[in-house]
Amino acid sequence: MTSVLLDKQKASVTLPSSDEKSLDGNDFPALDLGADVIAEPGFTWTDAEERSVVRKIDFCVLPLLFLGFYVFQLERGNISNALTDGFLKSVGITQDQFNTGQSLLYLGIILLEIPSNYMLQRVGPRVWISFQVLAFGLVGALQAFQKGYGGYLATRIMLGVTECGYIPGALFIISTFYKRSELATRNSIFFIGNGLASATSGLLAYAILPMGTRFPQHKGWQWLMIVEGCMSIFVAVLLLLFLPASPLKPRPLFLPIRVWTPRQEKILAARMVRDDAKNNASSYQITFRDVRDTLANWRIWPHVLIAICLISQTGALGTYGPTLIKGFNFDTLTANALSSVSGWIGLVTTASFGFLSDRTRIRGPVVITGLTLVWAFWVAFQQKSLSTDRWLKYGLQIMVQGFSIPSHPINATWLSLNCRSPQERSIAMALFIMAANSGALVGSQLLRGDDAPLYRRGFKVCLCLVSLGLFVAILQHLQYRLSNRRINQLKENRVESLEDAEQTIEWNYTT
Repeated sequence: MTSVLLDKQKASVTLPSSDEKSLDGNDFPALDLGADVIAEPGFTWTDAEERSVVRKIDFCVLPLLFLGFYVFQLERGNISNALTDGFLKSVGITQDQFNTGQSLLYLGIILLEIPSNYMLQRVGPRVWISFQVLAFGLVGALQAFQKGYGGYLATRIMLGVTECGYIPGALFIISTFYKRSELATRNSIFFIGNGLASATSGLLAYAILPMGTRFPQHKGWQWLMIVEGCMSIFVAVLLLLFLPASPLKPRPLFLPIRVWTPRQEKILAARMVRDDAKNNASSYQITFRDVRDTLANWRIWPHVLIAICLISQTGALGTYGPTLIKGFNFDTLTANALSSVSGWIGLVTTASFGFLSDRTRIRGPVVITGLTLVWAFWVAFQQKSLSTDRWLKYGLQIMVQGFSIPSHPINATWLSLNCRSPQERSIAMALFIMAANSGALVGSQLLRGDDAPLYRRGFKVCLCLVSLGLFVAILQHLQYRLSNRRINQLKENRVESLEDAEQTIEWNYTT
């Protein structure tokens, strides 16, 4: 096994020409015996070569993580389609008991998110998330045979336990393969996996639920869970066979194949070190001090609160979306098919917002714009809740759902870009996903049986949460701008402390 030269201090960068990039040998990395690639001092490459390397990442790494997120969301969300096929009556539970089970799913994820992230660092993200996809695929398939309130609670808890950690693990892998300027678009593409699941879950339900009539040994909702569970197991096998670990370990775990040429492997590693010298280790160890310092960083918590506010209302509509549409006087199969439209809207808005964010390199204003649109559609949906026009209510509902999706990945990118080390980024991403699941836990209790079928109280709470998220996003954007102004003033005044000077020279917050 060859070795990669790694750095404990930032590698200096020289630009020989406008089309050529290089790593200088000054203060170049110390030896890392865990790496598979050599990036020598003075190694140079062109923009065209780098674009070729990035294209291979786009076609070989990102799609695998995307597929994992797709089946992840299918397993979590297919119960909303099962509700339209008599799930509550078949299992023998009430709507409020159903909400309790949903809360336990998200509670399991919240409690085990950081421990799972610790295991991710110990075992390696490739092995850990592949194992997780296999585990939640098995649970997803076996939950077709649940019966009674106890069985329902047990399957929800197990699904939460096996799903915890996949999203921050995948986001961490993405952050190791892509430069800071490339992250927003790729994170948005990754989160499109979530949107694609929303877009196709209704269509899959439309195709699979009738199997309960053709093959009556199981009900339609049971066939739905069995088929989608098997899909997750298949994706887990793909991850184990083809996913590379990192730019410094770019070869699959089991298959003896090389996606990149030897020179491209060097470019793959060197370009990440050039972008940020903290990317120069093949593995990272998280210490108690890393956890403590990350938790003490108050700038992380507004991002957490935005995620809670946004996902709480998204989760409420996501769980009961097909049921609400059915309540507009559509039949079961039509309601499931129509519910998929919001996912397609989410695909377009997520890709558009991510592209805009990367092209302009602005994050906060994009998040604020997305939240403003969601808030406007919620106001309209509230005002028309008593309308007898079923297509008007349906249209407003899917616009709320579709425009709720894109702000979340941009918020994740915004947070990631303001983390100063891989360790802080890894812990912050775990906190972020815990926040999203906390929001989903809140959302699982917003639409209750005593508020049905109009859910006036629940919808008002959703609107208040979106308003709070929008307000916090505006404040967060302003505080980053003010912090950068203070940093720039310190640069101009030439801070006396060398340590402070390094911080002010090398760092500015992403606004």
